[in-house]
Amino acid sequence: MSLGVVNVDVALAAGPSTEVEKGTAAALLGVTAGQDLLDLSDRDFTSAMYRIADEQDKPRPTEPEHQKVKQAAIDALTVQSDPACTPCTTYIKTGMAAAHQEDVTIVNDRRQQQEKERKTKAEAAKAIGLTEDRYTPELGRSVHDFIVFIDLNADNHKDIAVRNAARAALQGSDEKQWSFLAVEIFTAHKDDVARLIQEDNAKTEAEKAAAIAEEKKAAAAYQALGVIADDKMRKLNDDDFCRTIYRLAPKDSEVFIAARDAVLSLEPTDRTKFIETGAADARQRDIDNELRRRDQERVKQITAIRDAAVRAVFRTELVNAANAALAGGPISRERFLRTGQHQHDIQTIRGTSETLDMDVYLADEGSGALALTKWKPGTNPKLSWKVEPGLADPSCLSFQSVTRPNHYIRWLRAQSQFVMARADVAPVDGTDEFRTTATWCANFNGTNRHNVLSPTMRGVAMGLYVPGVRVDNSLRAAATWTAEAPQPPSPIDRAYNENSATRAMVGKPVAEAVFDAEANGYREYEQGVLHLRHDNPRKDARVFVVSGKVYQKYRSLGGPTGTLAHPTGPETDFGNKIGQVQRFFGGAVYNVVTPADATHVGTYGVVGHTYAKYVEVGSENGVLGYPTSDIKQLPDGIGWATTFSGNGGAIYHHPSIGAKVIYGNIRWRWNQLGAEKSWLGYPTSDEFDLPKGRRNTFQNGRIDFSNDGGGTIEYKTVPIAPRAIAIKGVESHSCIQIAGVGQDALRDGAGAELWQCVPGAPKQIWDVIPVGDNKYQLKNRNSGKCLDVYNSNLDNNGLIMQHSCHNGLNQQWELTTDNTGGNYALRAVHSAKTADGRGSAPFNGKPVAQWADSGTNSQRWTVVPQ
Repeated sequence: MSLGVVNVDVALAAGPSTEVEKGTAAALLGVTAGQDLLDLSDRDFTSAMYRIADEQDKPRPTEPEHQKVKQAAIDALTVQSDPACTPCTTYIKTGMAAAHQEDVTIVNDRRQQQEKERKTKAEAAKAIGLTEDRYTPELGRSVHDFIVFIDLNADNHKDIAVRNAARAALQGSDEKQWSFLAVEIFTAHKDDVARLIQEDNAKTEAEKAAAIAEEKKAAAAYQALGVIADDKMRKLNDDDFCRTIYRLAPKDSEVFIAARDAVLSLEPTDRTKFIETGAADARQRDIDNELRRRDQERVKQITAIRDAAVRAVFRTELVNAANAALAGGPISRERFLRTGQHQHDIQTIRGTSETLDMDVYLADEGSGALALTKWKPGTNPKLSWKVEPGLADPSCLSFQSVTRPNHYIRWLRAQSQFVMARADVAPVDGTDEFRTTATWCANFNGTNRHNVLSPTMRGVAMGLYVPGVRVDNSLRAAATWTAEAPQPPSPIDRAYNENSATRAMVGKPVAEAVFDAEANGYREYEQGVLHLRHDNPRKDARVFVVSGKVYQKYRSLGGPTGTLAHPTGPETDFGNKIGQVQRFFGGAVYNVVTPADATHVGTYGVVGHTYAKYVEVGSENGVLGYPTSDIKQLPDGIGWATTFSGNGGAIYHHPSIGAKVIYGNIRWRWNQLGAEKSWLGYPTSDEFDLPKGRRNTFQNGRIDFSNDGGGTIEYKTVPIAPRAIAIKGVESHSCIQIAGVGQDALRDGAGAELWQCVPGAPKQIWDVIPVGDNKYQLKNRNSGKCLDVYNSNLDNNGLIMQHSCHNGLNQQWELTTDNTGGNYALRAVHSAKTADGRGSAPFNGKPVAQWADSGTNSQRWTVVPQ
């Protein structure tokens, strides 16, 4: 029944209560107060009255007799700021007596209602001819189950209308079911009797009509007054029958008013109508009015229970059950007050770990240990606690272990200055000290979500502490705790239920959550998915939302079981109002908008090997910028490409090569040639630095970009067999030789020059010496020295000369050509620049130097075998 607040006039509490007043109060519970009770302070005496009343109610948990007395005690004790507890004094002097009187009324009403329900069930059973020995054992059933009993025992022929009405009631509301037992079964029984009379061929029509009329009056008498009509009443004419009902009906009841209207009517048909349907209709209105009146009182009582549970903070299951009863029908509310309010005292207690895991729970690990346990799927009874009024102060709380009854969470004093006071789980020992240390007061900490549990002992400020829970010692801020359901919600469901913005983004759930052995998992919704991950370094619970445009792309890529798999972080903004990005185990999704007005441009997924390469070069903050396409398969059916905003860049992926980055002038030139369809094929390297430019390598060649006056040139290296060659200029038609006469042409540092080609001239003959990977030394036949770029110079017009052979990079050369193979560039390996015989005729004596490759004929040569 009710746990409502009893209003008392605190002004009456002038001075503490006397022993006589305490004795009178205790006598209300049938207790003779001994001196131990009389000597208590008013606060402690009030607590004692609560404990005595609670002990007396424990044998009858579904039918307590002291609810108002207990709630009034809690309300008085709640005023913690008044050491003298003036409300407690008022409680002892007058409040407890007033609450006791309310309890008496509640108990009497409950018993009257129970007796009324039993009588109604019995009369309903009698209506179909069931004997007392058949129906009496069933009277303790619920209304629903008793109607099932009626249905099962109704005769297949005699009780057709009753059975149909019973089955219709079973499909209806609680109110519909009660109406069946109180009214409708008798109307149906009347119809069954009338049918049976009509089927009786031994009766004349007049006898049938008389018998039916008598049955109608019998039914009307019971429906109107709840009485069984005797033979005399059944045979009354319609006028006298209506007058009898009018005379016997409770004044101002709907039956009284309807009977009066029938009696006063000048139309005989009105009295006939009253007998046939009016009495039943009026009785139904009386029932409805009584149910409405009772229900209004129940609403007040349940609201008081709910509000008290809200104040208690850690009674969320009771709050939820009360709200459900308030949202339900009258029978649901009656059931809640009768039994439901006593069935919702189990909670779990959630905290926040030192590492900010917000889904850790207090667990009774046995042997006195109170531990902080991470959430995991499935049932874990060790996390469940029975929330009770405080053992020492019923306005506070105590937490009894569900797995170990009579074991409570208690506070333990610190054993040294280096060890914090903490809590454990211990068995009740009956002492005042235990009751005090096992009593906790919950207070909002200002967020309306988390609540501090502080022990009732004075001088204790840090509250309920277990190792691993988050506290702020510098601010002396206690750990915060939140009551959760007996079966703790998954972090996914908790995040969804607590955040209206999340619910608006993803809509309603469309599937149950899926978890793996490591408690990682996801749940899908109409417009999104929530992922739970424990794969951060601390294995803490983290929930990530995937929604909106990002979710649409994620879904198209296979969702949780696709390439992207699970998110590794939340959706975040990137760039200067460019859009949002969310990163996943297998890639990332970018939602791109126009910075000016946030118009949607596109949503792109970067996945797999392409994403790994993208991360390697800095993702959206690197040279490539943000994506401008999804990964697309290329026309050859082999490779894939993704384009990006930065420097005209792209990443190309070939299954046997991998993902490679290409951008800027090199990609522009490659596209001109036909990209992957060109003679160069797919890139085999990312773009990388040269001393004076950049390079990408490809399946069949290279493209170099010069930042030192050259061009963007595509070429391939050419293999040359070891042999003697002359190198003849395309523009000059002259050959490269070493300058000087006699000994001068033999020294280190003698320069290379152009000279008219002379077949067999030693100074123009170069022996090709392979050094690997299509790289060669060129040794002059005359001097035996190698062609060399002086001092490894990297600049244009760098001196090309001869020097004693040492195989350094500045003595290594490549012969390169385009796809035509018509002529060659002589390319220095160390600088990537080419030998250039520039100038005008006559060319004899013109120096040969290195220059950035610009593709001119002065940089192109033919090879003449010698």
